[in-house]
Amino acid sequence: MKQQAILAIIAIVVLAILAWPNVIILLLVFPVAYYFINRFREKEEPPRETFANIEEVEKKFGEPDDVVVLDASKANELSSLILFFKAKDVMVVAGEELKISDMVSVVSKNLATPYTIDEWAVIITTKVPQRPTIYLRVGYDGGLASDIAAHISEVYERP
Repeated sequence: MKQQAILAIIAIVVLAILAWPNVIILLLVFPVAYYFINRFREKEEPPRETFANIEEVEKKFGEPDDVVVLDASKANELSSLILFFKAKDVMVVAGEELKISDMVSVVSKNLATPYTIDEWAVIITTKVPQRPTIYLRVGYDGGLASDIAAHISEVYERP
């Protein structure tokens, strides 16, 4: 038993001595690699235009062609509205500008888990690699979520 314990300790010491240069190299390489990866990621992702309120959106695009309200209690807040500008091929979702033509699909989904109640969301899938999926929570009414998803799909499909 003592011989096995001594052999195990010797093996650990030998491995530590042999692996020590590799550990130092890893400690030097990882921060440098992390820095360069983040630097390229920042250059790659264009800045998204976000709006603070409805007045800014109307100043830039004018009156919206269609409006979808996600939460009636917050109907005057940009975070609960989707504004469509068909002539400019633009929609403003939760204060963020996206192209209508980049939208791929719209579905309503129940986000409940076994431990939570059934909160519904409208999920918009886009072609934009930085923003492939947009989750818009609409509350606890599945019928409202389906109606909102149908309305967004209708706006998307209209010429």
